Amino acid sequence: MQQSQSDRHSTSSWFTRLRFHCVVFVYILFGLMQTAFAETRLEIDSKNQNNHCTAQIISTQVAKAETDLAVVPQTGWIDVKLPDNWENRWDNYTGSAWYKIVWRSNCSESINNHPFAFVVDRINMAGIVYSNNELIWRDASLVEPLSRSWNKPRYWLLPSSSLKQEHNEILVRVVGVQSQKSGLGVVKIGDVKSITDLHKELVFERRTLFLINLLITMVLGTIGFLIWLFRRQETAFGWFSINSLFWSLFICNTLLTAPFPFTDSLLHARLNIIFLLVYAYTACLFVWRFSHEKFKHLEKTLATFVLLFSLALLLTPDDHLSTVMSIAFLYSSVIYILNCFFIQWIAYKKKKIDIYLLAAVFMLFMVIMLHDLSLMSNSNLESIYWTPFAAPITSLAISFILSWRIARNMRHIEKFNQTLEETVETVTFDLEQSLAKKHHLQLENMRLQERLNLSHELHDGLGGSIVRSMILLDHAENVEKNQVMSMFKLLRSDLRQVIDSGSSIGAKTPESPVMWVAPLRHRFVQIFEEMEIESTWIFSNHWNIKPPPLYCLTLSRVTEEALTNIVKHSDATDVEVSLFENDQNELILEIKDNGHGFEVNAVEKGLHVGLQSMQVRIKRLGGELEITSQSGLTVIRAILPMKE
Repeated sequence: MQQSQSDRHSTSSWFTRLRFHCVVFVYILFGLMQTAFAETRLEIDSKNQNNHCTAQIISTQVAKAETDLAVVPQTGWIDVKLPDNWENRWDNYTGSAWYKIVWRSNCSESINNHPFAFVVDRINMAGIVYSNNELIWRDASLVEPLSRSWNKPRYWLLPSSSLKQEHNEILVRVVGVQSQKSGLGVVKIGDVKSITDLHKELVFERRTLFLINLLITMVLGTIGFLIWLFRRQETAFGWFSINSLFWSLFICNTLLTAPFPFTDSLLHARLNIIFLLVYAYTACLFVWRFSHEKFKHLEKTLATFVLLFSLALLLTPDDHLSTVMSIAFLYSSVIYILNCFFIQWIAYKKKKIDIYLLAAVFMLFMVIMLHDLSLMSNSNLESIYWTPFAAPITSLAISFILSWRIARNMRHIEKFNQTLEETVETVTFDLEQSLAKKHHLQLENMRLQERLNLSHELHDGLGGSIVRSMILLDHAENVEKNQVMSMFKLLRSDLRQVIDSGSSIGAKTPESPVMWVAPLRHRFVQIFEEMEIESTWIFSNHWNIKPPPLYCLTLSRVTEEALTNIVKHSDATDVEVSLFENDQNELILEIKDNGHGFEVNAVEKGLHVGLQSMQVRIKRLGGELEITSQSGLTVIRAILPMKE
């Protein structure tokens, strides 16, 4: 076709036209051959249909088994119509019964040339099959625990060597128990192909669909359990998982070919009805929790009924079990149907999409249940139960509900995230504005504080010194050079204090006393080495109580002033500088030298600016400056109180 399409858009040639005609001729020839073969097949099928053999069931009878179960009864045969439930004639009978099916073929040729097969939709509970007294099949167990063939369609090929042209006989010995509708199901006899096809259809409807139902139910139940496990507040899905569990146990009754371990047929039947009771109860709880409803008194009442019925089913004697089972089955069906109606009212009341969908699903379940209940009395093999199709419907519905809820929650989350993002952006902007305003106010406050501190320092320190100097110069007639120099030094010292007070703002305390003294030590050690003065520096590697930056700056100025005086005036050869804390949380700076000393009182009364400056600095911080001096030993000790 690609070449033909290409040629259609190109220049035509005789070769292209010839090839096109050949292709058309081949298609026409192929169509004629196909028509001829079809007519031939129709003729063959018509001929085969004319020669087709059919089977006709003449009679179906049943008789109780004799004491010797292997012997076919000679008397007591009763005509019956299949399917047959022998409880309709033999009340509370547990044992074996023989079914005799007499049939004949309608073949124009020898019956041995046309193989036959027959199918039975159920044998309740177990059985053994003969064709013209030839064994063709038997269940694995014909004694308790019995094999379970009640929902397992079976078919067999009839041995052509034993078939007769006129009458043929099929014998089926059925082993059943009371209250279990024991007997034989519908039997069909015909050619192998038709019986095989019928058997496949029955297996698909009676077993495969139920197996699919079971698998889907288990998967959905597991999903519901996991949802509840990770979100315990989703109690609806917890009840849904329990509901799925008991429905799975109930469905197993249609698939198992042997009873549950350590149970006989009747105990298995008792447990199966209990599973149905719990299934109906948990279905109610699932619907109510899904709809965010609680009916405490009603729930307790239903739970009480489930418990009472369960005890009755377990304790009732075998002779009366059939009545109790029928009542329990009817009760479960009524509760389930009423719940299907009740969810419609809840959906009308709630007016939510997911509850509307759940109500629609349960309405469909109610229709399916009513349909299948009506078929339980109908034995037509062409009747199809709708219950197996409920699982795919449940799967689609639950998937849609979960998807809708997830989508709804995602929309809520997205909306919440969007609102949260907008709120965060607004709050962030407001916070940035507030921080900027606060920072601006802090800067202004710091500037004002610095100005206030500077004004106080200038007024209290430098201003006072200027006033004293002016008074001294005003009253002195002859002022010597040394006195003027002392005045200037005093003013310089006060100016340094003002500068130090301002520079301490924003300063940081050194990490350790060693780091604090390192600059002073480096500077004065060089001077001491030039003057041949031995120096000892005793400092700790850490602070016990970290002092404020102003303390460190004050002690630095005191140390610098004291060491400068030692260099200038003491003629010392040995100096010791130490810093330590005592038990009273006092920081003590101690400076010793072995110089010739001085008169402390005379210096304090004079105009010695350096010592006065040290005293003023220490007293401003609430400390004390102690000075002792004599020939050979001078000690200057600065004591500052520390606070935690």
